[in-house]
Amino acid sequence: MTTTNKVLKQSLAVQDAWQQQTVAQRSELLLAWSQQLGQRDQSYHECAAMIRFQCQQALALIANEHELQGPTGESNQLYTAGRGCFLLVADETASNEALVGLMAAALVAGNTVICCAANSPIDVILSDLLRAGCPDRVAQPLAYTLGPQLAQNSLVAGIALAGTKQNCMHYNQLAAERDGQLAQFVYETDMRNLSQLSEPTLCLRFITERTRTINITAVGGNASLLELGSGE
Repeated sequence: MTTTNKVLKQSLAVQDAWQQQTVAQRSELLLAWSQQLGQRDQSYHECAAMIRFQCQQALALIANEHELQGPTGESNQLYTAGRGCFLLVADETASNEALVGLMAAALVAGNTVICCAANSPIDVILSDLLRAGCPDRVAQPLAYTLGPQLAQNSLVAGIALAGTKQNCMHYNQLAAERDGQLAQFVYETDMRNLSQLSEPTLCLRFITERTRTINITAVGGNASLLELGSGE
């Protein structure tokens, strides 16, 4: 088994359990992570602020389930879930704030991440995440040079990239050429203003919508409406 396949297998093995936690529970862990980073030198203060921002927006946008009308008396609940495992790439031009921001947005939405960073102190960042209480292997490092290989694996649900426009085009092409499911692609190329990461709705790019339906017609719903599509 190759290194990329081994790391991806480990990431997918813990993704479901991570996703089962609520947005509020994941946010609590990530906010503790921001405190850990914030206690380091001043260069990490903006990283901590970016984590808090991503958690704040996720709590506002995806934390609550929504009740939908059930025409036949059933209960319908709209909720969100993570897409799966995201490949997170930070090239030589990426700032720590951009890397941490993309990681926080992916994690709070219920995804696991595999981080390929060229120059960023990924070991420091991930060690603080573990100290904050995040489960092991929810976020894992991988050699930067192995990023393109992992991007071509159809089991990777999405790619989040901080870096140059040329790198964005390269990874977008790699994802487009692979077989299987389409990969979500999220990027940040503006290291000065972080224009993408500053978008209040960024977390929506890391989720998928699901509906939970419970048939309650036996306890008072209009069961006759269910017969309309029965084909009898």
